[in-house]
Amino acid sequence: MTLPPRHYKGRVIGVYDVADDTRKITVELEGRQRLPFSAGQYMRLAVEGFGQRPFSIASAPHEPLLEFHIKNSGQKDGQPSLSAHIAATLQPGHAVTLEGPLGENVWTPAAENGPPRPLLMLAGGLGIAPLKSIIAACLHMPAHPPVHLYWGARGRDQLYLDGFFRDLAKKYPRFSYIPVLSDERETAGYNGRTGLIGHALAEDFETLAGFTIYMAGPQAMVDATLPLLLHKNAEEDYIFSDGFGV
Repeated sequence: MTLPPRHYKGRVIGVYDVADDTRKITVELEGRQRLPFSAGQYMRLAVEGFGQRPFSIASAPHEPLLEFHIKNSGQKDGQPSLSAHIAATLQPGHAVTLEGPLGENVWTPAAENGPPRPLLMLAGGLGIAPLKSIIAACLHMPAHPPVHLYWGARGRDQLYLDGFFRDLAKKYPRFSYIPVLSDERETAGYNGRTGLIGHALAEDFETLAGFTIYMAGPQAMVDATLPLLLHKNAEEDYIFSDGFGV
């Protein structure tokens, strides 16, 4: 059950350049209050002089700070967009306002009926943000189910959390991480998986019956992957997806 959205004031705690066009920011709410939300939700974020824009929460509900991954989308109607403003000028100490939490494609332990189902996480590009939240929340459980993450990107520089997930896989034996590069020009000297994430997982699993599946990323990725999931016997009631334009 999700809670109705509320308005919050916050301040930026950290700003990190994680890729050429992407920043990770951490935010603390006013009074150090904790935001009640479910893993997979998003917030509408605004700074003075700019309208709101939705950003997925990349941190888990048990973590003290809110984390967002923000890609510089350039100008809109000749003016810097909110994401461009954040990429160029946002610094620790700056004030932000937030509205939320929002979004229904969420994961909570109580949502599972019966024994926990293994999780299959399929991320395209910046779609990794809400799935990171779900993964962290799941692995925080004392006896978590198996979790498989496939993260597709054009090039290695866009896998900006590659080291984080590789370390996570070493720490948690029931978590597996499979990066997949789609741009052939970026695969020289690369020994990992290439192509589309849907094709990669189709090679790895005979059937997807019994899995709970989350997809997040460009709408084209979601649309191309869904038929492959169904062909592998995935159950529609256990497929949750967020597609967006990039």
